[in-house]
Amino acid sequence: MKTFKALARPGRRHPQSSTPLMRTVDAKPAVLARWRRPSPRTSSRAASSRDPSDARPAILGFGSAGIDYIAKLDGAFPTPDAKTRASELEIVGGGNCANALVAASRLGARTALVSKVGTDGVGTQILTELGEREGVDVSHVVRRGNRSPFTYIMVTSSSNGDGESTRTCVHTPGETLEVEELGDVAALLEAVHPDVVFFDGRLTESAIALARVAETRGIRVLVECERLRDGLDELVRLADVVVTSKNYPLDRFTETKTLGDAMTEMFACLPKAKVMVTTLGARGAVALVRDGVETPEVGEGTALDDVVSRLENAALRGDDETPGPSVETESLVIRDASGERRFKAKVVFTPAKRLTDNQVVDTTGAGDAFIGTLAMSACSEDFNVASAMRLGAYVAATKCGGIGARSALPHRKDIPESLFEEFPLKSASSRRAAIFSLVLAGLSSLAEPATAADEVDTKKLTELFNRAMQATTYEESEAIWTKAIELSPEGSRARSAAFSNRGTLRLQYQEWQGAVDDLQASVDLDGNNPDPLSLNNLGNAKGALNQWDSAMADFLEASRTEDMRAIALANYALAAFQTERDDLAITTARKLLRRDPEFLDMRAALSAFLWSEGRFDDAEAEWTFLCKSGRGFGAKRSAEEKRDAGAIAYGFELFTQSANQIVAELDGGVKDAGLDTPCRLYKTTDTVANRWPPRATAALDAFLRVRGDGQALDYDGRVKTFNFRH
Repeated sequence: MKTFKALARPGRRHPQSSTPLMRTVDAKPAVLARWRRPSPRTSSRAASSRDPSDARPAILGFGSAGIDYIAKLDGAFPTPDAKTRASELEIVGGGNCANALVAASRLGARTALVSKVGTDGVGTQILTELGEREGVDVSHVVRRGNRSPFTYIMVTSSSNGDGESTRTCVHTPGETLEVEELGDVAALLEAVHPDVVFFDGRLTESAIALARVAETRGIRVLVECERLRDGLDELVRLADVVVTSKNYPLDRFTETKTLGDAMTEMFACLPKAKVMVTTLGARGAVALVRDGVETPEVGEGTALDDVVSRLENAALRGDDETPGPSVETESLVIRDASGERRFKAKVVFTPAKRLTDNQVVDTTGAGDAFIGTLAMSACSEDFNVASAMRLGAYVAATKCGGIGARSALPHRKDIPESLFEEFPLKSASSRRAAIFSLVLAGLSSLAEPATAADEVDTKKLTELFNRAMQATTYEESEAIWTKAIELSPEGSRARSAAFSNRGTLRLQYQEWQGAVDDLQASVDLDGNNPDPLSLNNLGNAKGALNQWDSAMADFLEASRTEDMRAIALANYALAAFQTERDDLAITTARKLLRRDPEFLDMRAALSAFLWSEGRFDDAEAEWTFLCKSGRGFGAKRSAEEKRDAGAIAYGFELFTQSANQIVAELDGGVKDAGLDTPCRLYKTTDTVANRWPPRATAALDAFLRVRGDGQALDYDGRVKTFNFRH
């Protein structure tokens, strides 16, 4: 038995197929193992390393891990040929990605690292500190070669009372992690089950390969832009959340004169990113949170520098214990100095925590601490940017109280509760991931607990919500959600949230009727504004009970919300095909693809739909389009960039990319599934078998095997054959 979700969000670009006019014919029905209690079915993939009872936020970090040799200088940084004395020397773990994961791990996240270290003693020291002392999963780190990364860091103290110190780093990199060394990226993500994949901007070729597959899984992608690096432009275009240093936007967009204009230019070039945060050192941090899809009118807009200045002046600096609260605007039209770059966004400013010179021991890793906090916060069902930035400011400031990037990082118990109370009660599984992919990775649709007006014991309700999300068994979690329902007042938001979460839990564990009852109760409690994710889940549960007409109505209702529209309509198309309304399924799929030609899941589904109708040439044409989607033939640049140059230039670019790919195939350089081509991503039904209804899965199976019939696992747990011969 299974639920289904559309795989990819609209607007996502993926690399090209190596053989666009051929398709694999060895497809077999399979089910992906994700957060389920034991059943007779087995997975064709490697077993997951994630404990289904572990509800902690989950982060997979990709990037640097090393050792830092930190010298605290007695005086200023030496001039050429001069000598100076170091009063302290520390040898500690370092590396941007590893530091950020340690920060998140101490806050309560479950973390795993993908990196490369040598087989030398330094490599052993790196892994020992991360794995044994900090609880970071290092089982996916590649150990090869005889040189591990390390950095010399010289720290000087501030003498001007601004609470800052300076540091100078000399980095010796280790060996590059090659794409081939990543292995099966899809299996890696299946094993770790991350809510967020974090990239520190290094090892970009391999990072891009991982990021492409992560986005097809609906996993939130966070990319750090600390300084200019080869390939970073391509990687950052795959990001949902971008965090930059205060220097990066100006270094990248050298034609701009102010940081605000550089940030505006950068964010406007990243239409996929929903959030961009830029750290400002001792001032704090500023974020742009994209809002709305309509294009602003010419001439509209406010300069970002002006907005940030007003917010910074209005912000309170906080007390000795915590940073001041974040301040934010309503949705604004932001424009650059030329007026050519415009978009709608909210602007958030968070002041840094006040520190005296005596409190600042070493700023090394402060940015990593901030980013690790954001990564953990981005795992939540709704990413509360303002609250996350304030918590990040606290963690970063606390880190500055010790030598090295990790020694003073706080644990969850050390942080004032008020900073965590700002976060709405959300599950560790991202609502966005549920919208863009599967709802099987955790609980969803939580609303905030009851307000004072609800006349309920808020503390008790909060405790129940947290206990339910941390429960180790289905029975325990269900019982706690039931108590939360009983405690919540009739008609309250908390009651709707509790019903929705118990229903989602039942959906995960294939208790279909119970899921329908709870999710319907949640939708009814919401009245005229039902939560679209609850509606979408309700449709899934009804589909499993063969209530397809009602399910399709729920999908249509859910599609009225912009963020859910593409996924809900994709589910609507799949449901229409399941009920043999093939024309409606094809029409809906084509409408979605007209809006987003690279909605890969729908392109694959349309190929299957058309094949089942006997429209073989049309099906092959859609498959070819899928294989030629995004960056042609695995190339680093998209052929689509040549369209405006004319048909000859565009055709030549496609020919060149195709020829290069053929050479790569002959040399054995073509990557495994998911690394360089959507065709390979869909080379079997594994990618869709746990998400599509059985008839659609069987149609894809028939298409892949070039047959008139296909097989799929039905909701009763049996493999069935569907005949599409005409």
